[in-house]
Amino acid sequence: MNLSRLYNVFNAEKAKISLVGAVVVNTNDVGFYAFRANCNDVIKSHQVAVKDEDTSREGWSEQDPMTMLTSVEECINNTTCPGGMVMGVRVVAVGIANHRGSVVAWNRRTGEPLCNVLLWSDNRAAAMVDEYLMTNDKYRFQGVCGLPFSPLFSAFKIKWLLVNDVKVMSAYRAGDCYFGTIDSWLLWNMTGGKDGGVFATDSSNASFTFLMNINTLKWDKKLLKFFDISEKCLPTIKTSSEVFGNISGGFLIDTPISGIIGNRQAALIGQKCFRSGLTKGILDKSGSIFTITGEDKVFSKNGLLTTIAYRLDSRPIFALEGPIASAGHTVEWVKKCLNVRETECMALKTKDGLQNEVYLVPAFNGLYAPHWRHEARSVLVGANEYTINDDVLKAAMTSVCFQTQDIVEALNDDLKMSIDKIQIDGYLSEDKLIMQYLSDITNSQIEVAKFKNGTALGAAMAAGYAPEINVWNALCMPEDNGAIYYPNMTFDERKIKMFDWKRALRRSYDWVDYNNRLHHFWLIVSITSGVIFLGGYLILKK
Repeated sequence: MNLSRLYNVFNAEKAKISLVGAVVVNTNDVGFYAFRANCNDVIKSHQVAVKDEDTSREGWSEQDPMTMLTSVEECINNTTCPGGMVMGVRVVAVGIANHRGSVVAWNRRTGEPLCNVLLWSDNRAAAMVDEYLMTNDKYRFQGVCGLPFSPLFSAFKIKWLLVNDVKVMSAYRAGDCYFGTIDSWLLWNMTGGKDGGVFATDSSNASFTFLMNINTLKWDKKLLKFFDISEKCLPTIKTSSEVFGNISGGFLIDTPISGIIGNRQAALIGQKCFRSGLTKGILDKSGSIFTITGEDKVFSKNGLLTTIAYRLDSRPIFALEGPIASAGHTVEWVKKCLNVRETECMALKTKDGLQNEVYLVPAFNGLYAPHWRHEARSVLVGANEYTINDDVLKAAMTSVCFQTQDIVEALNDDLKMSIDKIQIDGYLSEDKLIMQYLSDITNSQIEVAKFKNGTALGAAMAAGYAPEINVWNALCMPEDNGAIYYPNMTFDERKIKMFDWKRALRRSYDWVDYNNRLHHFWLIVSITSGVIFLGGYLILKK
């Protein structure tokens, strides 16, 4: 038996008794999961809810970065024991999966956060985007970063902080400011913080910043100059699967962090989307639809993102992506506002021939792919005197499917192919009514993952697959398909529903005029008298 064979046998035996941990940061919860290597068995896990800060400002979404950090520590401490043990087996590596687009700034010398986390959904940079769009085409930099102008992406949030936040501006001018996505903030703190913490990110997170060159996989000098952001305040870009550094304290002390990846991309790995042409949807509170394009980049002509699907080694795998701003959140919002529970509201109504189809466009904070309308706002279209709460709930549920079909149409056109199968995970995949309607509207076979938390699994797979760890053969996992749904809606019915959806969609446009807010409201400040006139309102400073 040669040395290579002995090495493979050794690692196979090692994998049988190894656990790999996954830190997962979703928008409103944090979790830690201990997986047995090479399978989707969760040995133990713990989750903690994370609340948004109350900003009382329209379009602002923030969280406390220290709360996020202590929540991760709480999850690890409730899952592991000293020495990194879980039920007698040691965690040999940890991966991190996080929501992309969110940004935090901190002082690299003191470790103090300079601001709250600006979440991906934060829309405060919308006016700035509109200013850019006055002199720039929305897709000016698509060939460089693969993205359109949108407040969704990190660069616009960073620029907003540099212009508007005094603490951030001061630290930046002193050369003490670090900007990072959530993974970078966690990695830096978990590996030592101001005492030698590793300042890095991976390609999947960097590709969502609007600052990374999708061709070179490096921070782009042209984009950095455009935003006037110094590369020194940004993390080093690495692959998604390599040792970033070792945890510096707690129960997992000295355990390597060997995987970092965006949570949507982690779900791609978790459901084994390794073949070009595969289409995958992740439908939670928000959502994303991906089609893997392999080592080839495809630049969309229909409003999709060219992004990194994953980069498990030196070669990146690309994808076309369509982010959805509101999916499950829309359903939850309707249930809460109308105090209704999910019923068989998706069934065809027969009680009243006069009853209209109701459409809800969930543009709470704008629309993402393929429309990119940050000024859009939610509308309910088609309601009449016979409309009941169940009809509105049905409209919320079907809006997920219509938004997905908008993206599928763009994918079909960009890829010159017809997508007839979509793999789905996320908690909405458990809703049979939504999944069947999704199959009907997209005219596609819907394959639901058996294991629902593909994000955690993908993060663990990336960490275990790292060459320095080598306990997880990520490319040879078995298939994990659960329920399968087939379309049964007629062509004419589908065509009519999509026509009505697009009519409703257009009515959501142009509800917020950021330019008017900036330029048409007058502001007179009298410092001496302490009186401020703002947009016709009189405020007396005491």
